[in-house]
Amino acid sequence: MAVQGEESGGASPGGPPAEGVRRGLAAPGAWAVLAVAAAVHLLDSSDRWLLPAVARPLCEELNLGDAQGGWLATLLLLSYAAWSPVAGYLADRIHRPRLLAVGIAVWGLAAVGTGLARSYDELQVARALVGAGGATAGVVSLTLIMDLFPAGRRGPALAAYYLGMPAGAAIGMGPGAALAGATAWQMAFLLVGAPGLALALAALLLPEPTRGRAEGIDEARLRRHEAAGPSREDYEDLMVNSSYTYSVFGLAFAMFAIGGLVYWLPAFLRAVHGLPDARVAGVIGLIVPAAAAAGIAAGGWAASREVPRPRLLFLVPGLAVLASLPLLALTALGRGERAVLVGAAGTVGLLFTTIVPCFAILASVVMPNMRGVAAAVAVAAAHLLGDIWSPGLMAWVAGEFGEPDAMATAFGRVLAAAGAVPVEAGPDAGPLNYAAALLAAAPAIAIAGVVLLSGARHLPRERALMLATLRAVPRRLHPLKPPTQK
Repeated sequence: MAVQGEESGGASPGGPPAEGVRRGLAAPGAWAVLAVAAAVHLLDSSDRWLLPAVARPLCEELNLGDAQGGWLATLLLLSYAAWSPVAGYLADRIHRPRLLAVGIAVWGLAAVGTGLARSYDELQVARALVGAGGATAGVVSLTLIMDLFPAGRRGPALAAYYLGMPAGAAIGMGPGAALAGATAWQMAFLLVGAPGLALALAALLLPEPTRGRAEGIDEARLRRHEAAGPSREDYEDLMVNSSYTYSVFGLAFAMFAIGGLVYWLPAFLRAVHGLPDARVAGVIGLIVPAAAAAGIAAGGWAASREVPRPRLLFLVPGLAVLASLPLLALTALGRGERAVLVGAAGTVGLLFTTIVPCFAILASVVMPNMRGVAAAVAVAAAHLLGDIWSPGLMAWVAGEFGEPDAMATAFGRVLAAAGAVPVEAGPDAGPLNYAAALLAAAPAIAIAGVVLLSGARHLPRERALMLATLRAVPRRLHPLKPPTQK
């Protein structure tokens, strides 16, 4: 990100930044934006976790196999990841509250459409549109929060937004599943999606802040950057921005571990520790979301200290992720139920500390007129490099080390000595090594921690560089470099 040169004369164009920005206060309308964004995130997460909760009656009614039911969840994540860059590109260029309203409306209609679907093809279309609408709403929400809350307050605001993720999971797997059991699975999707239509209308009333408003730069200069838009060189600079790339890859590896652990933990508790379904549902529906919420809140605290200690944005999640490794071992190898649940809750909570700081880092080092694309790439990477394929890789590990030949190798003997041994998965399946599957997350966790700690040294310099570039004349509007005449 190269500084393009300062305007001559010393005086900045336009007036100074708003008084509230200078005092570190949120911009007018910020809390309304956060309320709508958090509500949408809550509903989106409820819908996402409702699907596995009602998978059994859904598959029975539509005569679907387990693989077809699992594909519906994967399809949603693929659609979310694939559409995110498109949503980010649009978020950097057009009126964001209107784009947010469109995303919410598409999401709400598609969630309702899930409940109205009468065939597998209709379900696939609905789930793909849920992903596209959710991606649009999510990326736009992030850019608005970054522009409305200044550094120091941005972290708690992002934490409030991301708390919708575990809260929605608890709703989807708890009351949502109970409602589906008491009525029909279709009713649960109808009730989750319907409020989205009202929120879409509310989004149309939200303010559109100048991109970068929370950075304390005068409005006129911000508008010049906004009008100029990012250039190809700006995108190239983003790809070599150390703070941004380290945070994205650290987040992706952490999400790899989270996705795999949350997917395999229920089967592990049933097969290895003999927990009944009701107890497993309580763990996944209450204990895991509570641990995730605690981790998100801790990440929000770290981000709230961004102004005096910017390196905490990397150091806190990096150390937390590494601290989860012994707790992962306790989860996979612990002997009693209490030890395993403590390990699982601790592992999940520490891994979730990464989310808020990583997006706060993005806001600290990326120019406001390209944060949509930057946030979208981070979201897509978290899914494409992380939680989409980690359950499948762990399934391969469970099957591979369920075989006697693999357990007879040197590494297999180490696993057996530690207590990671195969157990019978059921009458129609061979033995699976569930503990080895959970331990497969350890390399990703270690990489995430090292990557995040390595990024800390770059943040102060790249934060200062972003602000200097924002105060300078935009590359495309430089007075000494007029547009080329054709």
